[in-house]
Parts: sequence; C-alpha cells; structure tokens
Amino acid sequence: MSTRKKTPAPRADAAAAAFSRSHGPLYKQVVAVLRDEIVKGVHAVGQHLPTEVELSERFRLSRHTVREALRELRASGLVASRQGSGTIVVAPERSTSYIHETGTIADLSQYSAPRWDIVSSEMVAVDAELAPRLHSKVGQRWLRIEAYRYGELGTAPVFWTLVYLHEDVAGIGRLVGRRERPLYEMIEDMYGERVAEVEQRVNARQVPEGLAGRLELAQGSTVIEVVRTYQLTTGKIVEVSCNLYPTAHFSLVLKLRRA
Repeated sequence: MSTRKKTPAPRADAAAAAFSRSHGPLYKQVVAVLRDEIVKGVHAVGQHLPTEVELSERFRLSRHTVREALRELRASGLVASRQGSGTIVVAPERSTSYIHETGTIADLSQYSAPRWDIVSSEMVAVDAELAPRLHSKVGQRWLRIEAYRYGELGTAPVFWTLVYLHEDVAGIGRLVGRRERPLYEMIEDMYGERVAEVEQRVNARQVPEGLAGRLELAQGSTVIEVVRTYQLTTGKIVEVSCNLYPTAHFSLVLKLRRA
C-alpha cells in the first residue's frame, strides 16, 4: 500500500497573523505565502500540499478562501489537483508560443554561454520622463541593471543592455549573470506568474556618447536599438529591456505568407 509524501502543515503562524483585509483579498495573501514557500523549496516538486482543512486551520481562514487560493495556484501552473490524490507541487510548464530575444546571432547564443559585465544594478524611482517608457506611475520603484553582454568567444561585447525590472519581481536581480536563462523565465519560476505577451520595437539610432568605445565603434556610428516589453497575463508590465547592437551583430528575418 503506497503512502503519499506530504509536507506537514504548521498551525497558525506568523504569516497567518499578518493577514489583513486591508492588504487585499485574503485568498491572494494565501497564494503569496504558498507561492513563496514553493519557490524556497518548503514544498518541493512532487510533494503534496497540506489539505484544505489543514491549510484552513493553519491560516485560520474558511475552506472557501483556501479553495480559491489553490485554484489560483493551479491556474499559474505551480500545483495540480488529482482526484483522490490531493494537490501536488509540479514544475510549471512554460509557454512556447513565442521565443525570447531571437533574430540575431548574439541572441541565439547568449543563453547557451551568457557572459554579463554588469556596470550597475540599483533600485530607482521612476520620474516623469521614464514613466511612459516603463508604462509605470511616477514614483514606482524599479530595479535598473546596466550591462555589456559577451558571446562565448571574443573580447569585445556583442551588445549593451539596460534592463528595468518591476520592484515586485526585483528579487531575480541577484541571479542576473549567474544563470543561463532568460530573465522572463526566472520571473515565471520565482513568482509563479506567466508572461503572456512581449512587444518588440526595433529602431536604428546613433550610438550614445560613452558607449562607442566599449562597443568598438566610431563616434556617430549607427546601432540597432531593440526594446522589449514583457507583460503578464494580468496585463502588468514587469520587465522592459533596451539593447543596442552594432549593425554587424544584428540581423532580423521575417517570413510572410499570403492569407
């Protein structure tokens, strides 16, 4: 007779004590606690979450509230419910409906052997000039990361990048340059959110002063600017990146078919 592997459910704890209706819907607060525990490995992939009754006792909330929280965790792909087996933590499935940062030689290789030279990484408050670019309110805090990106070989950077991460997902900042994965995947894994749409804008512009030398370009040279905006299924913008490529490192291929 098999027995299921389940994480013990602690009784009312500090998280439950901190719940307040002024912080938003209670089930959303339960989602945040359980998601954080899953990310930290408290509930490992393959393990069962505590039952509705156990979670209700732990958080001192109704089973209806707990049920709503579990429904949202299922929708985000972090857990799955099976008849007679309870709720199990699963590895979130990633959408393959789009490919992140493709279309250049550098893009195709950067995550197989990414090399980051981070110039700066700091939290900034959005001002009136930056707000429209980030689709953000003035005063909202974002993590700003400036870096040069290198290919697997060569000593010259392939491109310069400026990335803004919404403060709600800024926790992935400590992983930038340390993991061979796109940032949006880190956001999905760490926060259980799903990136549903990426808008990409490509422009030609003059290389800014101060970047030409590092990119081994003459002052006044033309570079390709690629700006990408990452939007969650909720419509929230969580990442905006701006990459500047020397023209020799950039190509874009589109295939169009008759309707």
